[in-house]
Parts: sequence; C-alpha cells; structure tokens
Amino acid sequence: MLADAPNIQSLWGDLIVEELVRNGVEHFVVCPGSRSTPLVQAVARHPDAQATIWNDERGGAFHALGIGRVAGPAAIVTTSGTAVANLLPAVVEASLDGVPLILLTADRPHELREVGANQSVRQTRMFADHTRWAFDLPVPDDRTPARMVLTTVDHAVFMAERESHPGPVQLNCPFREPLAPSEARWDPACLDGLDAWLAGEGPFTWTEETLAPCPLADDWLAEFAAELDTVRDGLLLVGDIRYGHAVVALAHRLGWPVWTDLRTSYHDDPTWGYPPHRLDHVDRLLGEGFAPEIVIQLGARPTSKRLQQWLDTGRTPHLIVVDPTPERLDPGHRVTHRFVAPVDHWCDALDDALHQLRGDGDEARAVPAPLQARHDALVAALDGALLAGQELSEPWIARRITELLPDDHLLFASNSMPIRDLQVFGSKSRHALEVHANRGASGIDGIVSTAAGVARGGEKPTTLLIGDLALLHDVNALMHVGALEQPLTIVVVNNGGGGIFSFLPIAEHEDVLRPYVETPHELRFEGLCATFGLPHTAVDTRAGFEGAYEAALASGRSSVIEVASEIAANKAHHERIEAAIAAALQDA
Repeated sequence: MLADAPNIQSLWGDLIVEELVRNGVEHFVVCPGSRSTPLVQAVARHPDAQATIWNDERGGAFHALGIGRVAGPAAIVTTSGTAVANLLPAVVEASLDGVPLILLTADRPHELREVGANQSVRQTRMFADHTRWAFDLPVPDDRTPARMVLTTVDHAVFMAERESHPGPVQLNCPFREPLAPSEARWDPACLDGLDAWLAGEGPFTWTEETLAPCPLADDWLAEFAAELDTVRDGLLLVGDIRYGHAVVALAHRLGWPVWTDLRTSYHDDPTWGYPPHRLDHVDRLLGEGFAPEIVIQLGARPTSKRLQQWLDTGRTPHLIVVDPTPERLDPGHRVTHRFVAPVDHWCDALDDALHQLRGDGDEARAVPAPLQARHDALVAALDGALLAGQELSEPWIARRITELLPDDHLLFASNSMPIRDLQVFGSKSRHALEVHANRGASGIDGIVSTAAGVARGGEKPTTLLIGDLALLHDVNALMHVGALEQPLTIVVVNNGGGGIFSFLPIAEHEDVLRPYVETPHELRFEGLCATFGLPHTAVDTRAGFEGAYEAALASGRSSVIEVASEIAANKAHHERIEAAIAAALQDA
C-alpha cells in the first residue's frame, strides 16, 4: 500500500512507476546510480514492472528505444549529472523517427543546482527541442497533492504515444535525502482524492486522441481524383509505415508502379498481401525512360539515396507527401502537396473518390509494358551478377539473410552499408519479413543496444546485420546480449574500416581516405565475444556462412557470426553488379 511508504521520496517513486505501469509502460531500463534510488526501488518492487539493468546510459537509452519500436514506450531510469547527457543520441533518434520513449532522470533538489554541488548539471534543458514534452517535477513534499504526480505521468505518456506525433518525453525527478527506503515521517493527507484510483487499476487521467476519418474535403477530393485519373506515368512510394488494406486497394486502383521501403510492414488482413505492381528497383529507372508526372509518397523519406536524389532534382512536377506527423518531410524542398493525415484514411478517401469517378467500368490498371520489361531485365541482371561465382560478398550476405530468416524472426538493419545492401539486394519475395532500423538520424551508435531492445520488446528471435565500426561503437551492449530471452544473432561484416566511404567522392583522395576517413583497423571480434561469453564463428566462404547462420538460428542462443570482407573487393563487386545492370538496360 502507498500509505505504507517509508518516506515521501519512496512514495513519489512508487506513484510514478505505478502510474506508468497503469498506462501500459511495462519495460524499465535501469542504469546505476544513487540519486535515482526512489525510482529504482519502485521498479524493483513492482510486480508488473519488467526491469533490465544496463551498465551505461547511452546504450540503455538505445535499448529502451528498441523496445519502443515494437512494444510501446519503455522508460529509462538514470541518476543525475552526465548520466543524463548520455541519453541524448537515443533521444535525437527517437525524436526524428517518432518512437515513444520515457526519460526518468533523477536530479538534485533545487537548492543544490548551480551552486557547485556534485553531479549537478543543467539537465532540465538538456534535450532542448528533441523531446515532445519535458517537465521538472517539484521535490517530493507531502504538502503537494499526490494527484499532481499522477496527472503529470499521465500527460507524459500521452505526449510520448500521440498517434500524430509520438516521441521522447522527460520527467525530471529531483529527490532530497533520504534516498534509500529509510523511515521518515510524512503526512498521508497528500493522498486525499485517490480513493477511486486506489480501488481501480486504470490511470488517474485517461486521454483519447481522435483523428478525423477523412482528411480531404469532398469537393477538392473529387477534383484531385479527376486529375490523377488522367495520369499515365505516376509513382507510388510506400515509405516507413505499417500499412493496411487501404494502401493496397489504392495501388490496385491507380495501376502505377509501387516502390516499397525495406522497413515497410503490413498490419491488416494478410490476404491482401503486398501492393501490386511492385517494381522494387524502379529507382534505377528514373530518368532512364521513366519520368513520372506525379509521385505520391506515403510515410517517411525513402532509404534509397538514388530515389531521394531524383526527387530532389524536381523533375516530377508534383510530389505529394502523406504522413500523420507534423514534421516537414521535404529535404529537397520539392513537395507540392502535403497532407498531415493517417495514411490509411487518406488512401481510403482517395480510393473511394476514384471509384465513384470511374463508375461500373472501373478496372485495375497495369504498369506500362515497356517499363515492366526494363525492370524485369534489370532484376535478371542484378540477380545474375549477385549470385555468380562463389565469392562471399557483402551483397550476397544481405540476400541470404533475407532468404534464410524464418517468418517469425525479426531483422534489424544497421546504418551505413548494411541497410543499403538489404534494400537493394535483399530478397523481394519475403512479404512477411519485419525489418527495423534507426533511420531518424541514421547514426551508427547504439545499434546493438537497439537491436537487443527490438528482440526484447518484440519477443521474437532477431538477426542484426551490422558493420565492424558500428559494432565497435556499441561494444558495451555485448555484455547484455547473452542474457536476452529471445536470441539476437549478430552478423558483423568486418572489412577493417568504414567501407561506405569508398563509394563517396572522398575515395579519389587516398591520402585523406585511408588514414582519416575509413578508420582502418585490424581488429577481430573472437576475443571480445569470449570476454562476454558469446559464441563466435568466423566465416569466409558462402557455405561457411550458410552453415554458421542456420546453426545460430537453430541454437536458440545469442551469438556472433563474423564475416570476412575487404573494402576494395566489396567496391569491385558492387561495380560489377552495376555494370551488368547498365548493359542489360542498354540491351532492353
């Protein structure tokens, strides 16, 4: 019972954690420290709080971010000072990618701020505009109604989970001594007004956000549908969204080629399947005989750099972006129509308008035959060059992971080369594959921690494809990987540095590239894995990888597979594939 709390600090810690749990926040990532003791003890003693102890705050925040991607917001608990500053990279990622995240940052009481007290920094303004909401709670006091704590927590969770604009929130929690659950008298009168809350199981304040089912005015919608009906060459981009049957129905109706992002996933009746007319490599045909008059982008910006660069040139007269968040998704400043609306509702409304316009003669339209033929030739050339020979290449690794991964597993793509290779070379026949990535800020820090969070929150075995530098950025996370209930299989491609830079203009300046930009090293991960008790397998052949990967999936344990690669050879292999594609398109 709350009335039995030993002191007011413990009471407030219990109130905060209890109300978070009532709001559906079940996962708590706890980092070490003293000032956060009232929060930590509340998590430790709550029967429904699932706690993960993480040794460093940066990795812990990314772990909570990973949980938030698949299981709703997780809370991370930190002590005061620089511990809070270490949350910033994950907060930035959560903010830019719209992932709910609860920051419970313990702090010194106000009389110990900005007076030179130990572990006291200006942490209430630490995250600036990166949080959806931030609040500096008062120091626990029995003259303050406990209802204030509950309603504050309720609002924080609402702001983190808002359908139109989810993201991180911060509750800064100052505590005075005693921090431990030592006896110190407090007045239970502060609990007045909580009778109904104490007798129930729900939050004190319930907030519901209602979004309009149809985001378009009828008269404008009819005019817009009439314009689209005359378009011969259009392009539908399905970005980082969980789409339903409305997107598929609209794709059928339009008959345009459809490009889907690697991270696109389906959340409705699976009998609808993926959108028709999928041309997964249509980004390579833009400007090469295909120039769409209108592009409709559903969701966030595409992973494909080639596609984004083409959009940025402004060669399409109309670029329409539909996304529920209020963020401006327009890096090239080319968007002509922008709809801040739920994607499924928008597609439903447009699909209905097109159907009414066409009447009983409405039939699904096909992609123009010449475009389809060129795309088929491109795919055949890509697959032929990718699978030729016996070379263990980075593109081949991306293909085989997507072919071998079971349907009930998750895939996490690290930034830099892995996500690009998976987008281009991954199997396009896997409709059920669920892929996650940190594409808000697209950094390579915190990748292992995030992937571990996805495995924990998603409650499914997970594979992580990562490069050597990204793994070195997050080495601390390896000490937690072995303890995951759902195994994380880490496939690390070790090419001795930053291989992506060999594809950039800086590659022409060898004196700068190799010693400074590529970050060259000769490290191997076997000894590091042994330190953390993780099984490790090194492979340098196709057969070796297939055997090691299938064994890792079957083992039910977290493990690391280290793939030997080399930067120059990887670049050469990509160039051979590109040359084969260019020749095939010329012939087509």
